[in-house]
Amino acid sequence: MTREILVDRKPKLKRIAILEDGELAELHVECADKTGIVGNIYRGKVEKVFPGMQCAFVDIGADRNAYLSAEEVLPVRKQPYEKKPFPLKIESVIKPGQEITVQVLKDEIGTKGPKVTMNIALPGNLAVLYPLSPGIGISKKIKSESERERLKNMVKKLCPEGMGIVVRTAAEGTAPSEMEKCVRELVEIWEIIRKKEEKGCVPRCLYTEPDLVQRLARSGANLNIKHIVMNDRDEFESLLEYLSHTAPEMKAKVRFFSADYDLFRFYRVDGAIREALSRKVWLKSGGYLVFDQTEALTVIDVNTGKFTGKNNQDETIFKTNCEAARVISRQIRLRDISGIILIDFIDMKDRTHKEEVLSILKEECRKDANQVFIAGMTNLGLVEMTRKKVRNPLREILTEPCPKCGGTGRVTRSFHDND
Repeated sequence: MTREILVDRKPKLKRIAILEDGELAELHVECADKTGIVGNIYRGKVEKVFPGMQCAFVDIGADRNAYLSAEEVLPVRKQPYEKKPFPLKIESVIKPGQEITVQVLKDEIGTKGPKVTMNIALPGNLAVLYPLSPGIGISKKIKSESERERLKNMVKKLCPEGMGIVVRTAAEGTAPSEMEKCVRELVEIWEIIRKKEEKGCVPRCLYTEPDLVQRLARSGANLNIKHIVMNDRDEFESLLEYLSHTAPEMKAKVRFFSADYDLFRFYRVDGAIREALSRKVWLKSGGYLVFDQTEALTVIDVNTGKFTGKNNQDETIFKTNCEAARVISRQIRLRDISGIILIDFIDMKDRTHKEEVLSILKEECRKDANQVFIAGMTNLGLVEMTRKKVRNPLREILTEPCPKCGGTGRVTRSFHDND
């Protein structure tokens, strides 16, 4: 699978499209007056602590105070990759007015402020450094036991005392020298952050995560990026300067789009964006999907539509569901749907068909950078899954509620005569 990155810069908007084998897989949109802050590290002040809710609100300089839950307060995790917290009361660890260092996990979403953690994580190409949580972890996507053991032994020798390291999937097969370079750079970044902690006004930003384009370009070799196309001269030159220090081999793959023509239209991704905002998505076979999003969850319905098949009904349904599983996983990424998701596949009688459709869905979801959990199929034939929420979904960014129907998509029918 090859990837192409398109960066379309306009006066008030920046759009980043990620194409996989020519198809739009992800779209990231940033407004000029409001950029994402996920990954940034701040020195903030605790405003309020709520023992009854086991959470606190921290002023980090954002529009709204950041939310800090008890499980994100240190000391809490036994290992950087474990989610089981120690039994502690948040009020016994932090107090109102206290200065703390936190990292943003989620952007502001709707009326909610950013979500933050005290368990700092510094991601690199090959590993993630946890400066405050000791332990070693290996990506679950690395299946080979011998490779997992090799990487674990390698990282043990490199991990500074009192810190933790999680090895990323991209590190599979990497040489010790490459891993050493990655860890050394991350430790240097942490040392700079610690020096910035010592003095300055509060709240203040201690560390800004490289933007998405820089992160993708830096990891280009691991992500199999064919090229990165940009239509803004200043941003193009800035990226080349960044890559000169981080990944010089990627500079040849960065191109400037100088044509007097719309970049997204040239690469024919406008149609895919319109489809991602539509309630109905047609499958190539003639079937279609219907996406309905509510406050609590998202429901996806699969229909055969115009596809009638050639042999028998069971085979027609199975083929439609297999195609739907592939398209659904891509649409979830593209639309940035998160939270609880229910998929109503067409009823299948054959157990092996059900298992194959679930297997396809799981395999396609492995391409997603966000954490996805597929619980399985219920007795009613509904597939239950969840996807980690990091930012606003695409429709919240690119659309707004209809003033006539309040966002329901329906208007009140009139039964009055014209006269």
